[in-house]
Amino acid sequence: MNLRELEIEIIRFMTGLQQPFLDQIAWILTFLGNEEFYFIILPFVFWCLSKSFGIRLIYVFLLSVYINAWLKVIFAVTRPVGIEGLNINSLYVDSAEVGSRFPHDSFPSGHAQGSATLWGFIAYRLNKRAFWIFTIVLVFLISIARLYTGVHWPTDVLVGVLLAIGIIVTYHFVEKGITSLTDRTKLILSIVIPFIMVLLFNDSEGFAYSGFLLGTGIGYFLEKKYVKMVIPSAWIKKILAYIIGLAGLFGLQAGLKAIFPEGSAAFDGLRYALMGIWGLWGAPYLFTALKLYKKER
Repeated sequence: MNLRELEIEIIRFMTGLQQPFLDQIAWILTFLGNEEFYFIILPFVFWCLSKSFGIRLIYVFLLSVYINAWLKVIFAVTRPVGIEGLNINSLYVDSAEVGSRFPHDSFPSGHAQGSATLWGFIAYRLNKRAFWIFTIVLVFLISIARLYTGVHWPTDVLVGVLLAIGIIVTYHFVEKGITSLTDRTKLILSIVIPFIMVLLFNDSEGFAYSGFLLGTGIGYFLEKKYVKMVIPSAWIKKILAYIIGLAGLFGLQAGLKAIFPEGSAAFDGLRYALMGIWGLWGAPYLFTALKLYKKER
């Protein structure tokens, strides 16, 4: 039995377990790996918990999903969705239709890699035994859900998790070098690197992730120089600011999508760049203007 035959047997076994209650759990686990969830959790960290940790998490996560989308295009592995003769039932296929190359974008799994990067990086920074256990269990369940719903092959999720681990380990070794750079050098890199990323991967996903990274970098330095918000200890202020900031973020996502030409990769990049600027500079400016947050003295 070769590897693909073994994967087919695993997929058939996992999808054979489908039943209504487990389907609902799989839906929740699927949502935890969707883009919408990341748009909810990443701003929360930066706006409500820690700016210094938040910017690190955003950068590591965006670089990870960029690499994932790039590899999907390079390998162009067809998903186990609708393959004649496979005889499986795929659930929540819309969670897999986010890329421009569907269904030839199976490898590696974005849900597995994204969740492993997000929660793995948080666990790495916190370094608490209980949170490590939580992270391992959650990432395992999200990865298993991709097999249960029949939208990925086992190697997709395995390699996705391994890539996330590799990215976090790489960050561990380069962090000191990055933090020792001057702000001017960091700003230049935050502008230059996204443009290099677009040149390497000029597909719609490449423009989107590169644009978001560009907007994030510009927004971060604008906030650092002109806003300097201080996250308060009062959770009522944090919650109000979070709701306002999130409304603006999703408003830009939907509003600009309706205004900009449909199917234009360049305008997708611009849309995500503006969202990044809003998240890192526009929203903090509004929080301080509304007196929800104070400015650093």
